Amino acid sequence: MPRIDRISALHDDLLVNILSQVPTKDAVTTMVLSKRWALVWTMVPKLEYEDTSKEGGKNLWRLVDKSLQLHKAPVLESMHIQAERQFTDDADVGKCVSYAVDHNVREISLIIPSFILPSQPKILLLPSNFYTSKTLVNLTLSCSALVVDVPSLACFPLLQTLALLNVVFNDESSHARLLANCPALSYLHVIRYYSDNVTRFIVKVPSLKSFTYTDNHERYSAMPLVLDSPGLQHLSIFDYGDLGSIQNMPHLETAYVGHLVPQPNDKFLRSFSSVGSLHLRLMDVECFSAINFPRLMKFKLHLFKPSFSELRPGYSEYCSLEPLMLFLHNSPILKVLTISYGVGLYYEDLPLSWNQQRSVPGCLLAHLEIFVWDKFGGRRRQERECVEYILANSKCLKTATVLPRCSYRLEEKEKMVEDIKSLYRVSTSSQLITHSDSTNPGRATT
Repeated sequence: MPRIDRISALHDDLLVNILSQVPTKDAVTTMVLSKRWALVWTMVPKLEYEDTSKEGGKNLWRLVDKSLQLHKAPVLESMHIQAERQFTDDADVGKCVSYAVDHNVREISLIIPSFILPSQPKILLLPSNFYTSKTLVNLTLSCSALVVDVPSLACFPLLQTLALLNVVFNDESSHARLLANCPALSYLHVIRYYSDNVTRFIVKVPSLKSFTYTDNHERYSAMPLVLDSPGLQHLSIFDYGDLGSIQNMPHLETAYVGHLVPQPNDKFLRSFSSVGSLHLRLMDVECFSAINFPRLMKFKLHLFKPSFSELRPGYSEYCSLEPLMLFLHNSPILKVLTISYGVGLYYEDLPLSWNQQRSVPGCLLAHLEIFVWDKFGGRRRQERECVEYILANSKCLKTATVLPRCSYRLEEKEKMVEDIKSLYRVSTSSQLITHSDSTNPGRATT
């Protein structure tokens, strides 16, 4: 019985939609199937070029050049280019971006390798028409040789999502001009390159709803972030230096802050007072002991101690758990508390302060439902007393999870688990979990 080519009988619009779901390299190869297929791929509105081969990206850029010459779709929805090995020059990139903008592109993603041979330095520049795109909605730029040079007349009226990953700016104010001309921007992701020509990174975007920021500059260097976006709802910051100025964020719902500096002050955290869910990764918790968090319902604290090789002048080896209790007093409706006490083995004998509290925090008496202490160090009496205090005073507790550090020997862990089980819990209906797999028989108790 002869085979029937049912796919070729489909309407062109349906075939184009099918080819839009595969990488452009695969779509182009369909032209050899028959005359019927020869030109179908040229109408595909999504161009996706990705090269992960060990041979490099020379073939990739040849494919990009040839396919753009034959491409006939009047409107381009998206262009995605990802090369891992072979570097290219600005003529290739400029041609691609210019073509996309001229065809009313809505999404551009350029992920180009940053490796540059010292003997062949290259600088990538974007074409002038790029900075006045009236249709661009989503933009990702990733390449440390890409220089973002924003003219005074730049304008991206529809841009909503922007990712600037390890790019270089032409001058101190280029990034500010770019952001100032994105009136619809709602999501911003920035990874700072160590030599990106910017000292103070200013983010002043009234429309911004979500911001992710990572500073890769040398640890403890003074490269401040200045953030003034009162509409923010979600914020994630990982920073080794000066957070500079962070203005009030009354609508903030979730925040992650990894601020790995010795003895941070509380100036930046005061702007987080209205947050509902907060995750802090700090070296010292003293900075948030005097701040009120009236809306906070979920809190995770990761106390981080650097290795001895990372210690800097001014860093204190002394650690205190007392600010944590002050924090609980200032978080009246807290329901979820997670503590990850990430100190290395070398720090287990360092001084640790813990004193019985005169009054019980209101959140323990009336709201706390979930309590987690990860990497519990039962060798330290103060850690045990802190856990014991929380279990003995959390009247609404539903689940308590206390997980010993994985570095401990099995016998020591088992002894620690039995000790944890013996602690008094005022909430008699609460479940106690002492193993990462709560379904393991004998590891969970009520």
